[in-house]
Parts: sequence; C-alpha cells; structure tokens
Amino acid sequence: MQNKYFNPRIKTSMIVLVTFLTSLAGTAQSRNYYLSNNGSDSNDGSMESPWSSLSKISAVSLNPGDSVLFRRGDRFDGRFVVNGSGEDSNPIVISAYGEGERPIITGEVGESGGGDYREAIYVLNEDNMVFDNLEIQNERLSTRAGIDDTDAYGIFIHNTSGRMENFLFQNLTFKDVYAVEPITNRDDFDQIQVSGLRFLSTKNMVNGQEKQIKNVEVKDSFFGNLQRFGIQFKHNRANDGVGVDSLNRIMNVHVHHNEFSYNGGTGVLPNGTYNCLIEYNLFDHPGSDNDPRMPARGSSIWNIWSINTIMQYNVCLSTRGYLDSHGIHVDNFNTNTFVQYNYMEDCEGGFVEILRGNKNAVYRFNVSLNDGFRFNETWRTSNHTIWVNAVRHNPETFTPNDSIFIHNNTVVINKPFTSGIDETSVTIDSDNLYIFNNIFTSTNGGITVGGHVSSNPSSRGDKFIMSNNLFDGNIGSEFMSWDANPFVVDPAFTLEGERDEAFKLISRSTGIGAGVNILGPEVPGAGKGVFKDISPYPTVDFYGNPVNLASGSINIGAYNGAGEEGNRPLNVDFGGNDTWTIYPNPAYSQLSIIKPKGLKGTVKLTLTNLKGQQIMRDNLNFSNQEKITLDLKPNVAKGIYLLNLVFGDKSETSRLIIRK
Repeated sequence: MQNKYFNPRIKTSMIVLVTFLTSLAGTAQSRNYYLSNNGSDSNDGSMESPWSSLSKISAVSLNPGDSVLFRRGDRFDGRFVVNGSGEDSNPIVISAYGEGERPIITGEVGESGGGDYREAIYVLNEDNMVFDNLEIQNERLSTRAGIDDTDAYGIFIHNTSGRMENFLFQNLTFKDVYAVEPITNRDDFDQIQVSGLRFLSTKNMVNGQEKQIKNVEVKDSFFGNLQRFGIQFKHNRANDGVGVDSLNRIMNVHVHHNEFSYNGGTGVLPNGTYNCLIEYNLFDHPGSDNDPRMPARGSSIWNIWSINTIMQYNVCLSTRGYLDSHGIHVDNFNTNTFVQYNYMEDCEGGFVEILRGNKNAVYRFNVSLNDGFRFNETWRTSNHTIWVNAVRHNPETFTPNDSIFIHNNTVVINKPFTSGIDETSVTIDSDNLYIFNNIFTSTNGGITVGGHVSSNPSSRGDKFIMSNNLFDGNIGSEFMSWDANPFVVDPAFTLEGERDEAFKLISRSTGIGAGVNILGPEVPGAGKGVFKDISPYPTVDFYGNPVNLASGSINIGAYNGAGEEGNRPLNVDFGGNDTWTIYPNPAYSQLSIIKPKGLKGTVKLTLTNLKGQQIMRDNLNFSNQEKITLDLKPNVAKGIYLLNLVFGDKSETSRLIIRK
C-alpha cells in the first residue's frame, strides 16, 4: 500500500525534511540545533558541541527551516515547548540524529524537578512543523503545581488564537502516557482526556477571530500502553452565529498506516473535525485493561460533532469495554460519516453502533467476524449486531437520526461465546433507514442475531427499507420478518484462507447478483484535498472487485466478484515432526522459515494482505538447507498478513504481523 500525502505543502515539507536529515547543514536562513545527554547547555548547540536540556531548546525562538535534532539512544526528561513557527514550504523539523534507537522525550522530572509536566512536547499557537523519528512518553507519577493530576499528554498541539496549519507526524512512538491520578469511577469516564497525541482548539466566540487547526497528517507511527486515547482531535466549536462549519472544526485530517496496541481506550477520536480520513490503521485491543489505571472502554475509532469523516481499510481486533467498544462507532451529531472496507473481529460491543442526531451515516463493504458478545448484568442488550439508537426513551435527549445506510456488509458469527450471552440485539431507529444486501450468518453454535429487537422500525420515521439481506443459521425470526425480500440460505463462502479471506462467495452462491441497487449519499468533497483519492460512490468492494451501485449487478455481502471456484488447496495442520517454524512474529525487516523435518523440495510461499492482494510470492528450495530467511523490506508495509506455504497437496496458512 502506497503512502499518499493529502496536501502538496506536506509533500514539500517532506522534501525539506529529507534534505535536512541527509545533509544536516544549516543555511544563512536556518539552523540545526543538536541535543545530547553528553552535551552541555553552555555549548553552542552544534553537532560537535550539543546542548543537553529541553529547557535550553525551549528558550530558543525557532525560525522557518530550523531543525531540532535529538541524539538517538538518549532520553530527555522535562518539557519541550516549541517556540516559533515554520512556513508553508519551510517548516520547523523536530527529529533525531546519529544511530540507534529513537530518542525518548518525556515530561517526567519527578518531585525534585517540581513535578511531572502535563505533556512532553507543547505547541501553543505555532505551526508548520514536522515531527519525525522520536519516542514520546509521559508516565506522570508526581503532582505539578497548576496542572490537573488527571491530565497527561505526549504531544499537545494547542490553539487559543488564530489559525494554525500544516503538521506532519511520522515514524513516531507514543507509549506509557498516564495521569498522576487516574479516574476510576465509570460515571466520570468522559473526563479522562489522557492522549498520546492531542489537538485542541478553543471555542470560537467572535466573528473574524475564529481559531482553527488545519492540515494534519499522522502516519507510520506506533501508539501503545496509553491510558486512554491514541490520538484525540478536539475543537470546542463556536457560539451561535459565529463562524462556519469548516472554521469551527479541525480541518483536513489524514491518519494512516499507524498501529494502536493495547491502549486503555480509543485509538483515534475526531471530536469536531471537518474532512477527516482515517485509513489503513491497525487497532489491536482497544479498551485494554492491562494496567489498572486504564478505563478499559473504547471503540477503535468513533467520531462526534464531526462533518465529512471517512474510516476505511482499518483492521480492528479484540475491542473491549463495558459500554460502546465496537469495532468502529458513530457517536452523536455527525454529518456524512462513511465506515467502509474495514475488517472487525472479536469486538466485545458489536458491529454497528450509531447514536443520536446523525445525518448520512453509512456502514458498507465491511467484514465483521465474531463481534458482539458482551455480558452486562444491568443492561441485557449491551451487545449488538446493529444498534441505531436515538435515545427515544428519554424525551429530553431524543434526537432522531436521518438517512442511515447499512449495506453490503458480511457479518459472521461462527463460534460459541463463553460470556453467558446467547443472543446479540438489533435496535434500528431512524428516519430514512436502509438495511440491504448484507449477509448475517451465525453457525457452529453461535449466538442468535437479533434476539432482542426494538419495536418494528417501519412505524418510525419517514422511510424504512430493509431488503435483499441473506440470513443463515441462528437468526431471530422477528429480525428476518422485517426484510421485504429475504434470502434464508447458506451463503456458500469459500472458507479458504483465514479471517476475511474465508468469506468470499463461490460461484454457485445465492448471493451472487442478488442484491438491490440503492445508491445512498455521495461523499462530499470527493476527489479534492484530503479526499483526493476518494470516489463519490464506491467503485470497488471489500476485496477490490468492481462495484456499480447505481445500475450494475450487485452481490449480497462485502464480496462483489463473479464467484470463486472453491477448489482451494487442502489445508493441513502438519503437526508432529512436520511442523513449520516461522519467526519472528511480529516480524520486522526479516522473516525466517525452518522446514518440517524430512521435507525436501520446493515450497511455494505467498503473502497476502487482508484485502486479498498478493504482496509477495516466492519458491523456497529446501533441498539442501533447513532454514531460509526472507528480506521483507522495502516492499512490505507494516500490517497484518496471511502467510501461505504449499508443498505438494499440503498447505498451511498462518497470521503474520509485520511491524516497522
């Protein structure tokens, strides 16, 4: 998957960054500042004579084109306040030099340093910056005067005055960010704002003095062991009559090719954004309870008060939490939200969650596997296959949704859950509600889909269309009865490969060509800016097959191909002395394969991504060697892959995580 820059200015920033990091030479207009643990603040800040402290560099007024470079392998405690702005084509670059591990910057100074800082890096009303190749931590253990003990951030981008634009964050590690006093009362959950990377723009109160953060890209970074958020975007919007939608939100956001691992809450939260694209990210165990300071609740991504949000090609695994905690959910008061081409598995809350006051919320061409098994003693229907809920039971907060589209998804439950739940609920409450061309299947002892259902939604709102869905296995009869043209039949999955690969359709499937054509809403701004590579309507399915929602033949489910042949190679668990050894997993730059004992000959290797695209293919000759080591660079990006080895009529497929 190719990395793409949504803004030509950011591209220019990257060119400048490469020039800086290769030459490390200043010009008459710019300067490089170096910091090292072996340096001294009495030095001149050059590479040969570096400074040592964050307070020293924080006192410098940086100019466009300046770079601040921390020595690799060193740790810098304190707070770095970035003082100065770059320009559109001449940003300030904050990065690393030397060899070894990324330099670590923390806000941790302990009691002797006056208490731990709220953030490790602080940017207030400055812009045009590139952050690259740093590790950011901030495990606050000591109180600091004037700082709330329940706050902690890694990098904090803060706007209290005017316009800020052009921020690039890449190749960063965020980890171990915790507040001094974690909030453990569940009723106070929303007060936890701890984040690895936080953006905040204060409320717009005067016309002509609107505050806005614009043009933000975050890519190729790792977020792990954070108390709650990986990335939080927040704009406090505006007083009535002040500004316009785009000015009253953080605008043009692109978050892509990042990994979020075992964080206590959500990976990415767009709260008050305008034109936000979140794609090709891996979310592994959001809502983790690995640390008792974690709130242990959170969907991989959710948005609130946002306009024009696309969440696509993400992998969401093992979300946990006592509320919410779906793969991806749409919270309150959003307009134009598109959840498409995502793979979700083992998410405790469920598949679809749409709260109140949304306009044009779309789930399409996603694959959901074994989502929705939470057991909550006080809320029996806390786990959901579909939950569209406008809080109708509370007149004070009831705000209807309008134009909800849930179509061409493949929802599979193929194992029994052990949580005590025997059903997942379906609640669907909206004006102009469309549910069509989905596959719902629950087999192998799986729980009932639609066990607790809201009252018939056809009596609510202006229009309700539920049609051409395919049902198989343990499906609630009331849920199926709403469908005007149901298909109750085995979907005929190929069952070839692992995870989403197993849920393509074979050519004899009833779902081939059996869908209904309903176009749905257009993506605003498609083909422009942050959405320059987005089409107004879907042109492909989850697996990359062409789609024409307006008039072409359309399948049921997330697969729109002509049908697979279904003559897959025999999958054999070799076992015994015939065991492959594949290491490391997760892999980084290389992968080693040790053959089963006694095997000689050529083995066919293929590596595919979760979209089914072949990334690597090779023939491994084990005639005269026991082990073969493969170089994964530069063609294989980080992510989750399926590694398949075939020898004769035997085949073995295993899940491989690649991290870089």
